[in-house]
Amino acid sequence: MNLFNRRILSLISVLVVAIAFENVPSDELSLPEAFQKISDQSLLWGPYRSNLYVGIKPKIPHSFLSGLMWFNADDPEGIVKLRHSCEQDPEIQSFGWVKYDARVGGRHIIKDRGCKVLIKSDFVKTSDGNWALKITGVPKKGQENVKTSLIFYAGTEEDQDNMLMFAGNKDEFGNVNNDLTRLTGVSKVLGGAFELLVEDGPSNRYPSATVLAAPDLDPSLTHHLSLHVPDEHLWQAKEVFISLLQESVGKIREDPSLNVSEIPVDQLTTLRNINNFEGNLHFIQKTFQGKFELNIIFNLEDAPEKLSSSNIDSYVDRALTHFDEKFSSQLQFQAPFHTKEYLNFGKEFLSNLAGGIGYFYGEQLVDRNAFVDDDSFDNVKLVGKPEGPSELFTSVPSRPFFPRGFYWDEGFHLLSILDYDSDLALEILKSWFALIDDDGWIAREQILGPEARSRVPAEFQVQNPNIANPPTLMLVFAKLLNMAHDSPKSEDDFVSIQDLSENMGHVHLDNPEILVDYAEDIYPRLKKHFEWFATTQKGETLGLSRESKYPNQLYRWIGRTKDLCLPSGLDDYPRASEPDSGELNIDLLSWMGLMSRSMKSIAKLLNKADDVHYFETIEQGVLYNLDQIHWSEEEKSYCDITVDDDDNDVFECHKGYVTLLPFALKLIPEDSERLIHVLQDLRDPDICWSQFGIRSLSKSHPLFHSGEDYWRGNIWLNINYLILDALKHYAESSGALPDVKEMAKPIYKELREILVTNVYNEFKRTGYAWEQYNEATGKGQRTRHFLGWTSLVIPIMKMPEELA
Repeated sequence: MNLFNRRILSLISVLVVAIAFENVPSDELSLPEAFQKISDQSLLWGPYRSNLYVGIKPKIPHSFLSGLMWFNADDPEGIVKLRHSCEQDPEIQSFGWVKYDARVGGRHIIKDRGCKVLIKSDFVKTSDGNWALKITGVPKKGQENVKTSLIFYAGTEEDQDNMLMFAGNKDEFGNVNNDLTRLTGVSKVLGGAFELLVEDGPSNRYPSATVLAAPDLDPSLTHHLSLHVPDEHLWQAKEVFISLLQESVGKIREDPSLNVSEIPVDQLTTLRNINNFEGNLHFIQKTFQGKFELNIIFNLEDAPEKLSSSNIDSYVDRALTHFDEKFSSQLQFQAPFHTKEYLNFGKEFLSNLAGGIGYFYGEQLVDRNAFVDDDSFDNVKLVGKPEGPSELFTSVPSRPFFPRGFYWDEGFHLLSILDYDSDLALEILKSWFALIDDDGWIAREQILGPEARSRVPAEFQVQNPNIANPPTLMLVFAKLLNMAHDSPKSEDDFVSIQDLSENMGHVHLDNPEILVDYAEDIYPRLKKHFEWFATTQKGETLGLSRESKYPNQLYRWIGRTKDLCLPSGLDDYPRASEPDSGELNIDLLSWMGLMSRSMKSIAKLLNKADDVHYFETIEQGVLYNLDQIHWSEEEKSYCDITVDDDDNDVFECHKGYVTLLPFALKLIPEDSERLIHVLQDLRDPDICWSQFGIRSLSKSHPLFHSGEDYWRGNIWLNINYLILDALKHYAESSGALPDVKEMAKPIYKELREILVTNVYNEFKRTGYAWEQYNEATGKGQRTRHFLGWTSLVIPIMKMPEELA
């Protein structure tokens, strides 16, 4: 028995004892504890490396990660185009999940024009910690003999609790039998000893070579190599692999009997262990000719529900059927979007949003000493210091371009997930709220660890605790509370573990004590989060000529510059041309209204009467200031306020999303005549209305489509969703004026239809969801594969076609 085997057996015996003490009997757990345990088990494994085409890891730090790479082995330039991380590459025709449930798995398809192959990856998992990937490659028509080289890698962080080793047989040249490659390992946090199998399908074909440049360059065989890689660099497997190939080619060049230019590509790019490395990062390379199939199976030794090549298809079928049935039961689309085409469209959008959920862990760069200059309003150069580590379980706006968590985006993402799996939405909310620091701050971008940081330009990596972002997560938490309140409750006094497992997805709606228990626990942190907003973003009212009964409920975005207001989320949306510390922002006031209303609802749920009164008073102050301070009678609009050259406060009106936000967040009193003016602007084709949705900036504005043209006219789904929801609210309100109701109903019907139809048409035309849509042509633009808030078409399709 070698040293490694003795060490692994010793480690297993230690783990058996440790795990035994961790297994608390289920009947001794409270309902919230049992819910959390089962939820954690069902979400343990997933494609949580959002930035990769295929990357499986657990929702546990310092444990295990894996990934898949491939390239065309016919093309001398193929290795240069090695696929690994998601990119906005025109050679990738499309990619994404067609069906995916975060608790059972699903199907991901990549149409790779450059490599002349379609790669399908089916991911499934069991309730006891096992998972599998079935990788299928189908050549492009007319390219039936194309050669594709696949590299699967897996690694564990090296410490006393983790280990991974090769457990198969190799020939004298280090080649592995094609049928099966076996790795074994052990990890306390994953449940003990495990086995990782990489097994070929029965009909695979391999390249044949009449002459080999070297015995260990045979592309028809499987090649394995492991080497030691420091924990903090495990994620850089692609760079490690390329370095190994470069070293191999370098050795070939040194051999005078070999001519590199005459060696076939599939041999030259074959991985070989010329240094006899061993370590914690394992590469397994297989090169196929034509169609291929590969099963990658992870099984815990003690798990009763084992996966295998013989049952993986049944698990895949079960996962796909589960998704279809759950989608149909939870999301009934309304006319005219109740057709099969729109149903499949909705399934792909939801699957891609949920399939983009990632688990992030690591340090974040923060500058707590930066001075926000309110005199010059210049960009402040931030110097970050590492803080943490922290962890975050979150969806992402775009896997190829924004594979990380964004504070204000996430609230909109969760609105699309809520109806399908509200328990999943709650888990993500919990993860975000756990980031609230001692001051009450959450960084607007979560760039945790080196892998996440590698996808962010240096100038955007450092976060500043003076900077806010719209608090959309509070919108979701309040909605969750309302859903729990309105949901039919379970009549059973006793809820079994099996019941929880079978109903995972909406358990806390049936058992609201789970949500109440969490709300009670997180409430002090949420209150601190609110106070951070209220104090750090408080407006300067000393020279304000307009008198307010509620001066503490006037706000401005700290950190805005002459050209941009990044904290608002609306970056280049027009503000006062000459910024001033006396500026007051109507959009931030609106968000504070939403936040105070949400906190009031939570306090009411928890029977905190004093806090209900406290937040109600703040909400009243916000509503008062909306009408008394920020309403411009001349413009018939809610506007920002700034200070002119004579130190007089004046309205700064830029019609568009900012001026519509009090309406979009339902803050305007239902009986207010001002709603009529808002609706007129909304439907005016010279202001906000376009044939594809509501413009971000008025068509009549002098800065329309100018400069960076990010939020200066084009259509964004997040604000359009809020506007639709508000139209429905006011049209159905018993207190609204008859004229308001009659105006709102047709706008709602038409807006809902043009929004969804255009996003659908662009998806069919391009294969992608887009970050924004051109207000003149409807074409998708900027970031593609943007399944963030563009996925809001899902709840929009669920809305009624017409309002009574």
